[in-house]
Amino acid sequence: MRAVGDEVTSPVRPATAGQTVHHIHQAALVGWESKELEELAASVGWERKKMEELPAGTKFNHANRDGVWGGSGQSGHTGEAIWMTSENDVNAARGYAGSSGKYFVIVAQEPLKLAVMDEQGDQVHPDELGAWATLAQRYGFDGVKTEYGSSYEVILFNRSKIAPVEERGFD
Repeated sequence: MRAVGDEVTSPVRPATAGQTVHHIHQAALVGWESKELEELAASVGWERKKMEELPAGTKFNHANRDGVWGGSGQSGHTGEAIWMTSENDVNAARGYAGSSGKYFVIVAQEPLKLAVMDEQGDQVHPDELGAWATLAQRYGFDGVKTEYGSSYEVILFNRSKIAPVEERGFD
């Protein structure tokens, strides 16, 4: 994966690729001043405005304590937003699964445009979803990526670009 502006040498595309008229229209509707947006971004750990795009076909793991697609996560949050880990991080999914004992393999059906947290390990909490939704409308991204060394977590604000492809139990 690469940051916006890096030379294109992988399937990851610049984050501005695929920006739709809908995204541009939504940004105009927000009506926030630049200073307010900067302060909002700083409050959730996104001052640098780094973005990247994961290609369609990228796989993730998702688990929740209910063990069902759309179940509640660790915080009890339910809704369109979904937290997922990178495909290589089954241990995180195990932690999120609680006693359900299973997780879902999810695949991106379309490219995912993501804001990248400034600090490694900094994450999006359910009570920050409103702030992130405002930023997503303004900057046209689908979710937020948190990096953890060799793995990462992604929160998407809606599930329209992903689909579960397999349900697995833990060994």
